[in-house]
Amino acid sequence: HLLVATSTDIEAMPWQHQEGQPGLQYKVLWRSGDVVLGVMELAEGAENTEHTHYGAHHHILVLSGSCTMVGTELDAGSYIYIPPGVVHGVKDVGEGGCRLFYTYRPVEVSPVSAVEPDTVTPV
Repeated sequence: HLLVATSTDIEAMPWQHQEGQPGLQYKVLWRSGDVVLGVMELAEGAENTEHTHYGAHHHILVLSGSCTMVGTELDAGSYIYIPPGVVHGVKDVGEGGCRLFYTYRPVEVSPVSAVEPDTVTPV
C-alpha cells in the first residue's frame, strides 16, 4: 500500500535507541520482511561501533553533518554502499552530529546456502 510521510510526520516519530551505543538513535521508516529503510542520527563524538553483516547489503546517504566510515570522511550528500561481509561503523562524527538515511537488504540465498547470521545493529 501507499505510504507518505511528510518531514513533520517523520520528526514526530519517536527515536529508538541502540543499546550500548550512547548518542546513537534511529527511526525505522519502512520495513518489509528483512528489508529496512530508516534514518539514523549520531550526536557529535558518538560512534556506531564496527560490526559486520554477513548477509546484507547497506546503502547509506549522509543527510547532514559529517562522519567517517570505512576510513573515508563523508559529509552531507555523500553515499556509501557496504556489501555483505565488510566491517563498518561510524566514527569521527563532526560538530552538530550527523544524520544518515540507510537501507538494509538481505542477500538472496538459496535454501542450501549457509550464511552467517546478521548482527542486530541497524547500520
